[in-house]
Amino acid sequence: MKKNKSLETKLIISFAIWLTLPLIPCAFLIYYKNFDVLESFTLLLIFILPGIWLFYRSFKNIINVIDRIGLQLDSLGNDEYNTWHLAGFQGGRIESLKSDFTKLGKRLAGKRKEYLQNESFVFEFIKELDLPIVVLDHHFQIYLTNQSFEQQLRKGINCFNGMKVKELGLELVDEQWKLTQSVQFKQRFEVNEHILMRGQRSYRLLVLFSIENQLRVNEKQVWQKLIRVLNHEVRNSLTPIYSMSQSLQEMKLMGELTPSQQKLETNMLQVIENRAKQLLEFVDSYSTFNQLTPAAKLLVNSEEIIQRMQVIFPELKIVIDTNIRFNADAGQLEQALINLIKNAFEASNNITDKAEVIMTWLFNQNQLSITISDNGSGISNLENLFVPFYSTKSSGTGIGLVMSRELIRNQNGDLTLANRTNRQGAIAKITLPL
Repeated sequence: MKKNKSLETKLIISFAIWLTLPLIPCAFLIYYKNFDVLESFTLLLIFILPGIWLFYRSFKNIINVIDRIGLQLDSLGNDEYNTWHLAGFQGGRIESLKSDFTKLGKRLAGKRKEYLQNESFVFEFIKELDLPIVVLDHHFQIYLTNQSFEQQLRKGINCFNGMKVKELGLELVDEQWKLTQSVQFKQRFEVNEHILMRGQRSYRLLVLFSIENQLRVNEKQVWQKLIRVLNHEVRNSLTPIYSMSQSLQEMKLMGELTPSQQKLETNMLQVIENRAKQLLEFVDSYSTFNQLTPAAKLLVNSEEIIQRMQVIFPELKIVIDTNIRFNADAGQLEQALINLIKNAFEASNNITDKAEVIMTWLFNQNQLSITISDNGSGISNLENLFVPFYSTKSSGTGIGLVMSRELIRNQNGDLTLANRTNRQGAIAKITLPL
C-alpha cells in the first residue's frame, strides 16, 4: 500500500525536479565548449545557487503560512477570536483566508456567548427548582447545589463547593448512584444522573427524587380506592335497612297491622336480616384477609388435589400430562383454586347456558403452572382487579381474588389474570416453584 507523503516531502521533491532543469543546458555547454573543471563548476554554481536560495525562501514562507494558520486554529480552539497570527499578510489569498477566519471567529464568539447564557440560565433554573439537585465536576467534587438539596440535609453545611460527594453519603456503585447508610438526608431518595458537557469537561447532574413522597401518593391512592369500595359496600347494605326500618315504624303508627301488612313486615325483617348478615360477612372477609397464617408446606400429590376439585365442581374439565408430588400448603392452594374455579363458573353462567371451565396443570423442571380458563365475557376492568373489596358482582365482597393471590404469594408463587387472546373469556394462571 502506497504511503502518503508529507507536505514538506512533496515540496522538496517538486523543487528538486525543478532544479534539475537548468542542469541540462549546463551539461550541453560543458560538453560542446570543452570547459575545464573550474569553468564547469562555476557555471553550475551560477545556475544552481539562485535556485537553491529561491527554494529555501519559498519553502520557509509556505511553512510559515501553514504554521500561522495552525496557530490561528489553536487560538479559535482556546476561545481567542482575533486574527493577529495572520496580521502580516495584506491582500491576496491569505487576506481572503484571514477574512474567513474573522467571520468564523465572530460566529464562534456569538455561539459561545449564547452557550454561556444558556448555561447560566440552566444553573439559575436548577437553583430555583424544588427538586434536590447537585452538580459534580469530573473529580466527583460538588460544583453546584440548589437550596432544595441543602434543605434536605439533617446538619447544615456552610459551603458545599469543592466537597467530595462521598462525604454526603452519595456513592457510585455499578454505574448506579446510591445513598449509603451514613447519609444525613432527612428522607429516602432515588438518584438519577444526567451528563452535562461544558467545553472539554463533563459534569454530572444528580437529581434526587423522594421515594417517601411517591409512597405517600401511592398510599393515598390505595386509601381512596379502599374508602370508595367500603362506602359502596356499606351503603348498599345500610340504605335498604334504613329505608325498611322507617317503613316499619310508619306501619306501627298506623295501628293494628292487616294480614298483608304483617306478611310485608316479615319480608322486610328478613331482608334486613340478610343485608346485616352480608355486612357481617364482608367484615369477616376483611378479618380473614388480615389474619393470613404462614404457609405450612408439605409434600402433596397433584392427583389428590385434582380429585377434590372434581368432587366440588363435577362439570370442571381437567387437563394434565402426569401426576407429580411437590411441596405446597394444600389447604391454601385448594382455597385459592376453589375461589378461582367458582368465579370462572359464575362468569361463564352469566353469558351462556353451557359453561366451559378448564383447569390445566403444566410442569417443568423448576415450576408448576395451573391455568383456569372460562368462556365468560372476560375482564372489563383489569386495573381494579386486585383492589381489596372491589367487586363487579352485586353480592360480592371484593375479597376473593385478593385473598387468592395472597394465598399463592404466601407460598412464593404468583397469580395473574388476563383475557383470553384466542377466544372469549378470561384465564387465571397460578405459578408455584417446585
